Amino acid sequence: MPFILTLAGFVFLLYMIARFLKQSKSEKLNRLFRIGFAVILGLLAFLILVRGNIAVGGILGLLSFLSAQGSLWTFFTSDPSVSSGRPNLSNSPMTRTEALDILELSGHPGSSEIKDAHHRMMLKYHPDQGGSDYFASKLNQARDILL
Repeated sequence: MPFILTLAGFVFLLYMIARFLKQSKSEKLNRLFRIGFAVILGLLAFLILVRGNIAVGGILGLLSFLSAQGSLWTFFTSDPSVSSGRPNLSNSPMTRTEALDILELSGHPGSSEIKDAHHRMMLKYHPDQGGSDYFASKLNQARDILL
């Protein structure tokens, strides 16, 4: 029972720190916490394995690996409402509804609204700001379709 409470405490602490790091834009701080939790979870997994509880130790070892890789942080900081309504970014021709989703618009926006949304999104996702060329081209394609 103490092991389960300890594990639940670590998961809760990880969740709270992940929420804090989501607000923090410091990459060094994110990396420090990610590696720190990987080490702590790895040591905890080793100690539990030594005591003989292989299942719990294996789970903690997996969490340690995912924490070091960054997948665990992505899971805890992802927003479920955004991932469910994500537009299709494949190479297929873009539809009007996909263009509206990419520019985060709805209904029948005017040309000024489309241009403002495109400008706002480009400020966030332009390759010079750390975004990708692919997403910038999708933003331009969405703007062209809507205009």
